Amino acid sequence: MAKLELKNLNKTYNRSTIPVKDISLTVEDNEFLTLLGPSGCGKSTTLRLVAGLEEPTRGNIAIGDRDVTHLKPGERNISMVFQSYALYPHMTVYENMASALKLRKIDEDEIKKRIVEASRFLDLSESLMDRKPGQLSGGQRQRVALGRALVRQPDVFLLDEPLSNLDALLRERVRAEIKQLFEQQQAPVVYVTHDQVEAMTLSTKVAVLYEGNVQQLAPPQMLYTKPANQFVAGFVGSPQMNLLTLPCDNKVAKLGDLGIPLPDRVSPQTIVLGIRPEDVRFAREEDKLTFPGKIFLVENLGMQNLLSLHVKGTGNKEITVRALLPAEVKWSGDEVTLAVSPEALHWFDSETGDRVGGE
Repeated sequence: MAKLELKNLNKTYNRSTIPVKDISLTVEDNEFLTLLGPSGCGKSTTLRLVAGLEEPTRGNIAIGDRDVTHLKPGERNISMVFQSYALYPHMTVYENMASALKLRKIDEDEIKKRIVEASRFLDLSESLMDRKPGQLSGGQRQRVALGRALVRQPDVFLLDEPLSNLDALLRERVRAEIKQLFEQQQAPVVYVTHDQVEAMTLSTKVAVLYEGNVQQLAPPQMLYTKPANQFVAGFVGSPQMNLLTLPCDNKVAKLGDLGIPLPDRVSPQTIVLGIRPEDVRFAREEDKLTFPGKIFLVENLGMQNLLSLHVKGTGNKEITVRALLPAEVKWSGDEVTLAVSPEALHWFDSETGDRVGGE
């Protein structure tokens, strides 16, 4: 198999539009890389550059020992699954899956063998082979698109938001199928999504993009436990991390009346404190870091409550707490005392947004 390598990849449409800025990363065999970020961050453009659908302004793309930067898409030996499935409406399921192989003049017996194997794995029954895309459900069309990519046996798989057109329940099921499917493949996979659940559950590593730059490249758990900067901290996690800009005095951050010692070698005038909603709890007698708050919103999600509070003494700074049920019932207007463990605190430079301390 062949690894995928991007070196200083850049795409500029005009002086004011630079969707991809100097991206460098490597995807090894059997790795599943997700490009994660909000709309307009450059993730789909990056995928299109790898596919050969866009020409880079500068930089290089290599698959294995081949520089494919200026090769046509058909010369790169990649398979791409599009958001819209991109199936030929006039062809049957079998013909759609076989089309790329016929163009490559693969033997008919080999084509049939590959399609049978892919169909069995994807639960595409023989009765579907003669149907056309318009006669299939959304989930079936997505499986056909995946099957068409599989039978090509490419050097690299590219998937551009393949679940975005599916309803919530079907999306969960197909996501699980994709995870099982690509765990059995050896080729590198590059997957584009704005959905962090897909990124966290599918990937061996994730590149978080914002404004054309890679903000952090790391395994999913590392993104969650040690976000590299304030953007990653706020983007990864649902509900998102609480981010509070606090004044500092003599290496102590002030959260209302609570003083929190800052990490070593950090002594700014202001700092951003990050706390995951699940790391805040109702205070117990033995807790050291406690602060008062007043609930102004309770959202019952069945297995948990989301509580939105104003922290007293901070000018109504807001914080979200994820409280698992069963727990003492809290209502809007209740005053409570909250606690957090020192090891659950994240600190970010208030000017650069970069993570500080706790490395």
